[in-house]
Amino acid sequence: MAANALYYGDNLEVLRKKLKDETIDLCYIDPPFNSKRTYNQIYNNIGTEDRAQSQAFIDTWTWDDIAIEGYQEILSNDAGRFSKQTVELIKGLDNVLGKGSLLAYLISMALRVTELQRVLKSTGSFYLHCDPTAS
Repeated sequence: MAANALYYGDNLEVLRKKLKDETIDLCYIDPPFNSKRTYNQIYNNIGTEDRAQSQAFIDTWTWDDIAIEGYQEILSNDAGRFSKQTVELIKGLDNVLGKGSLLAYLISMALRVTELQRVLKSTGSFYLHCDPTAS
């Protein structure tokens, strides 16, 4: 990892492929909140009435192949990266919530928070921005 580097892409892939254990002082994430909305970026043309927009991101989660893959990764824990508590939490959430959008979202978050914990120094800080939708 280069000092003061900026990475673009899925943070799970960057965390797993670019960052070594206990190398980060500060982690701040502002993930989607499972709001079930599509967000657009609006561009204003200065001096004209034209307004253009493009899709920024979709905050809708579904129980799909990505969720299933993450679920199986956590439960199998082949690489030993997940704590026993994380594995049991996901099992318990499956029993309570069932396989749906909220579990898919929480699995996505569990994968990422586990990697963030790995790369964070023991003296580091972690900030998670959340809202009532899925907190």
